[in-house]
Amino acid sequence: MPPAEPVLDPLQVEAAADVRHGEAAADVPDAETAADVPDAETAADVPDAETAAGAPAVETAAGAPAVESEHDLPHVEPEDDVPYVEPEDDVPGDDVPGDDVPGDDVPGDDAPGDDAPAAVPGGARLRSARRRTIAWYAVAGVIIVLLVGALVWPGAPDPAERQVRAFLAAIQRGDVAAAGALAADEPDPSADDSFLRASAPRQRWRITSVRAVPGATGAGETAVDATISTAAARTASYRFTVVRSGAGGWRLRDPYVYLSFGTFPLPYVDVDGHRKALPETAARVARAGTLVLFPGVHRFFASAPDTVTVPRAGYPLMPGTYVLRQPDAPGPDGTPVTLPRTTLTARAQRQAQREVDAYLDACARHRALVTAGCPFGARSVPVPGHPGQVFRGAEVTSVAWAVVRHPVVAVQPDGNEFSVADRRPGLVRLTVTGTDRQTGVHATTTLTCPTRDGALRVEVTDSGGLRIYPEGGRHPGDDLDDQDFRWPTC
Repeated sequence: MPPAEPVLDPLQVEAAADVRHGEAAADVPDAETAADVPDAETAADVPDAETAAGAPAVETAAGAPAVESEHDLPHVEPEDDVPYVEPEDDVPGDDVPGDDVPGDDVPGDDAPGDDAPAAVPGGARLRSARRRTIAWYAVAGVIIVLLVGALVWPGAPDPAERQVRAFLAAIQRGDVAAAGALAADEPDPSADDSFLRASAPRQRWRITSVRAVPGATGAGETAVDATISTAAARTASYRFTVVRSGAGGWRLRDPYVYLSFGTFPLPYVDVDGHRKALPETAARVARAGTLVLFPGVHRFFASAPDTVTVPRAGYPLMPGTYVLRQPDAPGPDGTPVTLPRTTLTARAQRQAQREVDAYLDACARHRALVTAGCPFGARSVPVPGHPGQVFRGAEVTSVAWAVVRHPVVAVQPDGNEFSVADRRPGLVRLTVTGTDRQTGVHATTTLTCPTRDGALRVEVTDSGGLRIYPEGGRHPGDDLDDQDFRWPTC
């Protein structure tokens, strides 16, 4: 059985503690250094008489506790260069594992005289540095915002730029008078300005950009680049020349579109629903001349009936000279604007077949060897049983035609017209009775002949109907010669 530990009187333990404290204080040079010596809380980690199990028993003499020698007490060297920082309540301590000695945090164990002035807490220094960093970033942010604003924020708009935008905006809303008032000059007098003066419909397009070009021109004028676009992402750009015109401010020099038409199989040209009829001529190509338009997005042949395929989309045009044409079709000089090929719809093709059949049936009712405009005929017919002899002119006493087989046709564009092409030729039967003037032979003969390919044309009427006419006979009064070599086929 282990020997019983001696029971110490509390007064004796307190006296011994005072002795040890006095000895330790003797080793401290001055009060400032003493502030660095661990206080009672830190000294709690040193085993005392009660907690050091297995330590040598303290000898008592005459009822007083035995005091350990100086060599037996732990000696702590003061740290001269490390200021004491009192830990904050909310900062975890740097405790070493295993140092949780009971009574470590009990208040009232501080040694007297340990209330020396402490240095600035580390948390306070951290908060101060954080405030300075935040203030620096705030100032830098304000400076950046001011610089970006100075570079990006638009100043007063350039007067020439403002005029170009106003010009395009007037065209957008269909205000022809306002747009014309911003032009510095009149259009070319040789061009047709009837489309320029027509009331323009409100157009659906947008002004993508308008920007002045500093230094691009001389004194009294400036250049402005502008771009417009459609909803289908078609764009057009142009550099306007804007000139100063006295008290009137800035005006746009020659801001017009000059447009010519190539060949289209319609008897008119059409811009934004406004038509101009082509000259009445028997030629397969007729010109409408040059038209003057304002820039913007324009539609062509929008008024055409639904029996023909025409573009329904708009085309953006900025000032310049253009020629509107079909693919691979010739046209006057200018920047080409190519439209899809204009053709008859499938329904119109079937209608054209019926119209051609009716036209040939009408031709077959004529009682003549040749009828101008009909795609079949004969100059003479042989006399049966008499080689080398023919009936012609007054020798022919009767003529009868009959359509044996109608041609199968396809209608295709050809210059300013639609041409009828035979996919399979038709056949007609000719029955002629005549009397030879020299021999007096009277006979009747019958022939089977093909119809002539390419001799007929198709016109699309305003109502969407189709009219068949012979080549060269489009307009009233066109002279069709019955002696023309095109008609006879027998």
